[in-house]
Amino acid sequence: MPFAPATRLGAYEIVALLGARGMGEVYRARDTRLRREVAIKVLPEDVASSPERLARFEREALTVAGLNHPNIVVLHSIEQDGGVRFLTMELVDGRSLGELVASAGLPVSQLLDLGIPLADALVAAHEKGIIHRDLKPANVMVTREGRLKVLDFGLAKLSQRDDDLDATEVATIAAPISDAGQVVGTVPYMSPEQIRGEPVDARSDLFSFGILLYELATGRRPFAGNTHADVSSAILRDAPEPLRSVRHELPADLERIVSRCLEKRPRERFQTALDVSNELRGLRRELERSGSSSAVRPVADKVASIAVLPFANRSASADDEYFSDGLADELLGVLSKIKGLRVTARTSSFQFKGSKDDVPTIGRKLDVATLLEGSVRKSGNRVRISVQLVNVADSSQLWSETYDRTLDDIFAVQDDIAQSVVKELRTTLLGEEADSDASGRAKAAVARAAKGRGTDPEAHRILLLARHLMDRSTPDDTARAIEYLKEVLAKGPENALAWAELAKAYQRQADRDWVPVTEGYERSREVLQRALAVEPDLPEAHLRTAWLRWAYEWDFPGAEASVERARIQAPEDPEVLRVSGVIAQTMGRYDVALGFFRRALEQDPLSANTYHTLGLAMLSQGRNVEAEAAFRKALELTPRRSATCSLLAISLLQLNRTEEALEEALREPAPLFRLFALCIVHHALGHSADSDAALRELTDKYADGAAFQIAYVYAARGEIDAAFEWLDRAYAQKDGGIPSSIDSPVLRNLHGDLRWSAFLRKLGLER
Repeated sequence: MPFAPATRLGAYEIVALLGARGMGEVYRARDTRLRREVAIKVLPEDVASSPERLARFEREALTVAGLNHPNIVVLHSIEQDGGVRFLTMELVDGRSLGELVASAGLPVSQLLDLGIPLADALVAAHEKGIIHRDLKPANVMVTREGRLKVLDFGLAKLSQRDDDLDATEVATIAAPISDAGQVVGTVPYMSPEQIRGEPVDARSDLFSFGILLYELATGRRPFAGNTHADVSSAILRDAPEPLRSVRHELPADLERIVSRCLEKRPRERFQTALDVSNELRGLRRELERSGSSSAVRPVADKVASIAVLPFANRSASADDEYFSDGLADELLGVLSKIKGLRVTARTSSFQFKGSKDDVPTIGRKLDVATLLEGSVRKSGNRVRISVQLVNVADSSQLWSETYDRTLDDIFAVQDDIAQSVVKELRTTLLGEEADSDASGRAKAAVARAAKGRGTDPEAHRILLLARHLMDRSTPDDTARAIEYLKEVLAKGPENALAWAELAKAYQRQADRDWVPVTEGYERSREVLQRALAVEPDLPEAHLRTAWLRWAYEWDFPGAEASVERARIQAPEDPEVLRVSGVIAQTMGRYDVALGFFRRALEQDPLSANTYHTLGLAMLSQGRNVEAEAAFRKALELTPRRSATCSLLAISLLQLNRTEEALEEALREPAPLFRLFALCIVHHALGHSADSDAALRELTDKYADGAAFQIAYVYAARGEIDAAFEWLDRAYAQKDGGIPSSIDSPVLRNLHGDLRWSAFLRKLGLER
């Protein structure tokens, strides 16, 4: 049975359970003598109770304790308190390697920053004759300062029995693969000789290291299967798909290094970890000399990708910044609808406004081949716009132009810039012929993408100002934006984009309780009808219609149909992809939803909103480690984002990290969600009075707008009747939290009640 917080083991006070590994339970503990925090690993009973095994364990642990390397966790001591034997180790405050793996793989620069110190740790251990035997993402941590640390070095061998497989390993690998020997390790990361139960040496760790490199580079493992037997068979017999077949822009040398590590026969692999370390260092030097990396795709890779950076405001008045930002945003919007181009979303590209980062750095962070940057100087009715298209790989200029025009010509200038960019990208990156038809093809593509924007230059200027105010996301600025949008539409009701933007403003007011839900969404319905009457294929209007049907009408099939229409016109728009994922998640199509979220992050890699949504999906699916990683990434990008800390606290509760959950609940900046999280976390900690007080305050202040959150709290507390009472109130209030969190693990307390099935039927979500 796990030790409760405040339990004493000798001079150590247990703080929290960190997890259970093959060698036993691991705790965060406080050393009362040295006044520091340590990790404690309690040995399994079958090791502690066997004098022979314990003596051998202690002899070998002395060797492990002698390891002194910055990338290996320090083993401090072996101690005993009563009948409990335990190890004390350095406590690593950070995240496991598995939490850092990106769905599409890491940039090569980051992969090398992790792979080289990991190889160095293997070098240090192997030189002392110590083999890890269980190298996997969960056993590699990265501290908050970015230092890599390997855990459990040599302990897989220390736990090995002479006569049979450790019982503690059964949960890890399910069963011995071979009767001829012992199997110690974790199946997806084991070498062929481990699976066969043969003697292993340092080269077995190199095979596991190759699996880790492959996963870091591609986001997936090289050997897959539905069962342990399937994975084992793949490791023994199958050649993994070549690295560059999965992710073609990776360096050929990286593919060679990984393939060599993954050779089936040990003698055909690298023979030492030092060889691997030297190879990886050589690759890094070569990439630094050439100025390229995995995140900076050279032109030769023929990936037509671009980020439009905010244009610098060179006007005399700082108030004209809305105009320069707006022009860049308009160009980005047009380019994002061009088939064959991958355009980084505004959320990510505009994070570099005023940045001192150079072109290669920005390109690496945004994963694009080209950048469009420019400046705007506005004076009265005249405007000078200077733009240049830059190749990220070598910072060379692909195209540049300066336009001196009047504001009456603004549409022509925008279209001219877009056409030039499209033509240049298609010829330079995609290899299209630069023939006489190229300009015509670019012009036609831009014209299709620019549909629905109106024709009045002054109305266009006001529209840019309205969008600028919308970006501030405050009640007053949104209300002012609405008035400006009405002014735009008074000048020209044929401006379908303005109607769609007005619908977005009304929906924002409703979603954030700035106006009654019914008022905001009914207004948005009216203006969306106007938008689609003007331009039936406008993706922005179909996207807002999808949100209306999902969040307000709870017409989930209708929402799916609308977002699909938006996706046809804007297949790589990150917000269209994100909403597609939200709708698929609500309808129970979890794998489809995750696919949409990952595609959205490819287009918008710095979007806190998408990481938050991904975290919510992972939480709903019980993938709590991944949920934690996504929520932390959202907070890294937007530290004071509303509701993210509260949901991070819920995910930490699912991982039994209650004290950390309380810290995150207290960090939540939004009062409503802070109270919501505190109700649940205090209940989990047994703080009944604190939970009750938070619930009273939540109910007193937010009953009219947070009925679903209150129902959620009652479900977490096991008060089932009250939970259903508040669910009914949430349904009557059209609470938007219902469809987004209907699969929450906290609500599973309600699943055995007949009222739950009835509630799902009422929502139209019977499964």
